[in-house]
Amino acid sequence: MLLWVLLAAALLLVVAGLAVLGRLAFRLAREVRHLAGEIGDATDRIGRAAADLDDARAGLH
Repeated sequence: MLLWVLLAAALLLVVAGLAVLGRLAFRLAREVRHLAGEIGDATDRIGRAAADLDDARAGLH
């Protein structure tokens, strides 16, 4: 009987650990998506700034 109780407790710990890992994986995926959006926005801003700089340089010559 004690063996079954220990086995059930171990199984519960494994399931709880997997649940925690799953939750962390979803949070990480959300953060990565957010970071990708920020990188895309920064890339757009850098591209616009480079175009403005090229226009300004063309106006000087």
